[in-house]
Amino acid sequence: MNLKRKIQLFITLLMIGIVVIINAVIYLLYANHLTTNEVDRVRTEAENIREAMAQNSDSNFDYQALLQAFLPPDGIIRIIQEDGGVSYSVAKSPDFSDLPIDFVQQDTIERIDYQNTPFAQASLPVIWEDGSIVTLQLSVALYSIDEAIESLRFVLLITIIVSIIPALLSGSFLANYLIKPIRKLTEGMHNNPINGKWERIDIQRKNKDELNDLQDEYNKMIDRIEENIGKQQQFVSDASHELRTPLSVIKSYAELLKRRVEEKPELLHEGTDTILRETDRMKTLIEQMLSLAKNEHENLNLTSFDAVGALQSVIQSITAVYSREIQLHVKERPIMVFADNEKLQQALYILIDNACKYSDREVVTTITKGKNTILISVKDFGEGIDSEDLAHIFDRFYRVDKARSRKTGGTGLGLSICKQIVEVHGGNITVESKKNEGTEFMITLPNE
Repeated sequence: MNLKRKIQLFITLLMIGIVVIINAVIYLLYANHLTTNEVDRVRTEAENIREAMAQNSDSNFDYQALLQAFLPPDGIIRIIQEDGGVSYSVAKSPDFSDLPIDFVQQDTIERIDYQNTPFAQASLPVIWEDGSIVTLQLSVALYSIDEAIESLRFVLLITIIVSIIPALLSGSFLANYLIKPIRKLTEGMHNNPINGKWERIDIQRKNKDELNDLQDEYNKMIDRIEENIGKQQQFVSDASHELRTPLSVIKSYAELLKRRVEEKPELLHEGTDTILRETDRMKTLIEQMLSLAKNEHENLNLTSFDAVGALQSVIQSITAVYSREIQLHVKERPIMVFADNEKLQQALYILIDNACKYSDREVVTTITKGKNTILISVKDFGEGIDSEDLAHIFDRFYRVDKARSRKTGGTGLGLSICKQIVEVHGGNITVESKKNEGTEFMITLPNE
């Protein structure tokens, strides 16, 4: 059974169920109301008879005539002795004489069923003419109630049957209303991509409901897919371009050595150095590309450690390489962080290494602890970065100065890797720079 049929069946059964429950409540309340009114009426009639008997307690009084005067159209009145004998009995139908006889010493009002017929029965104690206690019993057949309840039952049954039609129509309408956008979304998902192009679905619903949100989120997903495809194509194009240069250099020197090494032996040293240098550069580039390609979320080894100690370790390593002054400003320690120690050090190494490569003066690092965050800053006092370049500083293979980047061995992937590491830790990285004043990178990590 498809979703449309399920919704239609559910709505139909729900509406019919509601109608049945409402009708059942109406039926029970109405039947109880009619019975209560009739029982109260019989009680009042019996009390009137008892009062008339009390006013005429003479032994010569004609009780038979009195009871006959009060006899209801569908009832029986009896005077019952303590031993169960009946002193007087008047009835509209001889069949009523078979009704159960009960001697009571206190007022008893009840509804009884006899031979599938409901009766309202009032049994009241009465002081008889000789001072003994007898029971005045008035029983009335509730034929009118039976007829009224039967009519009501028929009307309610017709109501239930008639309600099936609007229930089916409303169920069908609601099912179509819900399924139409879902079916449209399914068709869009099935058809995409069309001729290699991802198409967004046309949202015609103006209601801000969950179905509208679902369609809107699908279109946003298509936008992200197109964006990622574009980035992937750009990445492949850039990677091919970056790899083509060292491969061309290696091929050129290999061909040169093959042709001229015997004529000029001094070319061997130059050629092998160049080939090794370009090979190392390709190795670094490929390793960085793999680092960007793999899922960093699945490779995080999260532990709690001192971020100050991690930063000091990176500073010591870079100081040994560049023999440069790298300052560390920290007000307190330890500053504990829950992160991947190795990857965080990798991100810090990229920032400090870049600062040393593109600045001849000192490099200043700062680490501070906020309420729920940790801020790590790396600042240099080099040439700075133009504002138009800042917007692309974290793009893959982007170089502010391509000539100088090649000279320093840069691939244009370091800052992209750094940003990815920070973001998979739930943090963010920003940069501020002024021309001829320097550049400052700031990493913010959660510390909760």
